[in-house]
Amino acid sequence: MVGNATAADLLKLPGLQPGNAETRLIEIFSLLEQSQFQQALAKSSELTRDHPNFHLAQLVHGDLLKLRFQSSAALGDVSEEQAQAASAQLASLRAETRKRLHALQNRPPVGSVPHQLLAVSAWSKHAIAIDASHSRLYLFENTATGGNTPNGQLKLIADFFISVGKSGINKKSEGDGKTPLGNYYITSVKDRKSLPAFYGAGALPINYPNAFDVHQGRTGSGIWLHGSPPNQFVRATLASEGCVVLSNPDMERLLEEVSPKTTPVVIAERLQWVDPSALQADRSAFEALLQGWQSARSNLTATEFRQRYGPTNTLGAGQGLQTDNTVSWLAHPDAKLGFTQLSLLQSRLPTPSMVATFEETANGQPTGVIRRQYWLEQAGQWQLLQDTVLSGAPSAQLRRPTLVASKPADAPQTDRTEQHAGKANTPAHADHEAVRQAVNHWAKAWSQKNMAAYLKAYDASFDTPNGQSRKAWEQDRRDRIVYKTNIQITLSNMTVNVKGQTATVRFSQRYQADQLNVSGQKTLKLIKRGNQWLITHEQVGNR
Repeated sequence: MVGNATAADLLKLPGLQPGNAETRLIEIFSLLEQSQFQQALAKSSELTRDHPNFHLAQLVHGDLLKLRFQSSAALGDVSEEQAQAASAQLASLRAETRKRLHALQNRPPVGSVPHQLLAVSAWSKHAIAIDASHSRLYLFENTATGGNTPNGQLKLIADFFISVGKSGINKKSEGDGKTPLGNYYITSVKDRKSLPAFYGAGALPINYPNAFDVHQGRTGSGIWLHGSPPNQFVRATLASEGCVVLSNPDMERLLEEVSPKTTPVVIAERLQWVDPSALQADRSAFEALLQGWQSARSNLTATEFRQRYGPTNTLGAGQGLQTDNTVSWLAHPDAKLGFTQLSLLQSRLPTPSMVATFEETANGQPTGVIRRQYWLEQAGQWQLLQDTVLSGAPSAQLRRPTLVASKPADAPQTDRTEQHAGKANTPAHADHEAVRQAVNHWAKAWSQKNMAAYLKAYDASFDTPNGQSRKAWEQDRRDRIVYKTNIQITLSNMTVNVKGQTATVRFSQRYQADQLNVSGQKTLKLIKRGNQWLITHEQVGNR
């Protein structure tokens, strides 16, 4: 018996891949249940020959060899001396065994889907869901053909053993060794030829941190789904720096199937499987919310719109993040807005949230605008945290006419960013411009990977994160900057507040490095040293 089911029962389950290393391991267990030791030994010999780095198979094969001479030994037993010599590895392998068998024994009900996959449009040919508690990745094929298909027609076509962060899950900060939880999209494909051998068959980066992560103050980057090093068939259940790691044969299957930009990736501590019909009410409710949002753009004033949906961050294709850009999204009163190809990824923890991706239509005709929105429920009301235009631009004909009050020709011009006491060319104004220039030089040095200029922008009193020494922090920054192929830092909506010898600068930052593209809010605090303004504190998010 394997848990509550025999290995023979497990072999009858749908979804097992013929010839897959895991399936072959279950076949060995089935032979053992039938006391066919010689056949099991022959199978284990073949498995370890084909996959010499499959450590779990090596353990089973070693136990079978021992059974030749010690028939009373139980599968997985080792001598006390052996256990002391390799206790950590054996514990890891046994944990892997438990995870694999538990996932096989507790298959999702046929036809069910994770509750996060509220709607998946035909543009998404596949979807991925990860259950950290089972160390399992589930791959779905979407058979939807177009339009607003309720939640697509998702068919589970494969599932794989995976490992996650060495410190577990629920990532909160850079370098914490944890895998994030949330709803993401694959951003790109990295071929094995472009990567160190450590990443195995290749990699699929995801868009961590997304708008929700930034809102919660979570930091870090470079979260990928990737393969295993050449000397390992698969890594231990808890092994990575935060990535999701698969065996190379399984990673090759993913690389063959999924596409960047359109493939959603759900990462959960424990997936909740439901019948698709159970999601109809939530789906209809959110479709009504989107319809209401579109209607409000045509009917409400800017103030009313802001009060109903909250400050909106907008990110246009090829543009920087703009905060509270409500007016630019107000539509003409005669506009008839709609949507198609709707995908909805929902979450209920820690608070209800939704990632909505759709093509917006106007007056019955496609506008070519594809949007991705991040919605957050606060105090019982949904508010739009970020609205991203993935491609296209709203037609100028849809813009609402605005009345611009005339200004006397001699009216004084004011600083759009922030009001300051005093007139231009005063010391206060000069400090304001010097601070702005210092921050722009810092961003330029970062973009150019000019480490001397970049590190020189920080004061000796700089508050390093996580209690790092200055030396360790500088080395960490070098490692994260100089090895990038290309970096582009774009700053927008900068506000500068100078008080004496200190300044606080807030801005929206867009970070592009290789295939990574993230945006968020940042605050810098600076101090004046002679004629220079240097950074003393750096904070991500709106806190």
